[in-house]
Amino acid sequence: MRPKVYVVGGGPGDPELLTVKGARLLGEARSVLYTGSLFPEEALKRLAPKAYLLDSKGMTLEEIVRALAEEAGKGGVVVRLHSGDPGLYGTLLEEKEALEALGIGVEVVPGVTAAFALAARAGLSLTAPEVAQAVAFTRLGVRTPVPEGQDPKSLAAKGLTLAIYLSGMHPKRLSRELLEAGLAPDTPVLFGHKVGQAGRR
Repeated sequence: MRPKVYVVGGGPGDPELLTVKGARLLGEARSVLYTGSLFPEEALKRLAPKAYLLDSKGMTLEEIVRALAEEAGKGGVVVRLHSGDPGLYGTLLEEKEALEALGIGVEVVPGVTAAFALAARAGLSLTAPEVAQAVAFTRLGVRTPVPEGQDPKSLAAKGLTLAIYLSGMHPKRLSRELLEAGLAPDTPVLFGHKVGQAGRR
């Protein structure tokens, strides 16, 4: 049987926001590779009581892939736990392609992303009739460039609801760019930090 790695979206850090499938896989896991800074270890120990836990903090992509490949080769359920949803602002494609090149199957299990968790916590909708019927996920180009037309400033000019990630460390720049795009100074903003985790605000 072909070795396999399950890439599971861990949600925003609240164990109760895991999907049923994600929670089941963690409960069955023999090995879990996770990012300690993004998912609480104590919660993970309860969710994956039989698993060998390996924190990927400080590991390169090559080291992550090597560790997953070795664990998958031993058999049993192997989980690569990503924060939020694996398909948003993570290394899903790089890890998947590298594992598949080694003959290892990859199954992706979606997760709750922070924008949805934050909106739910605030009791708000990301869309509203005659106001916004589209949502764009974007971020500032800080360390990694953002393609032209896909940055917050460009998208703000279109009147969409923006879910802006990985930009909380640059509030003045973000504010300036949104104002330059034509947003009114009193435009409502919902800000979240460590959504679903201890110390959230």
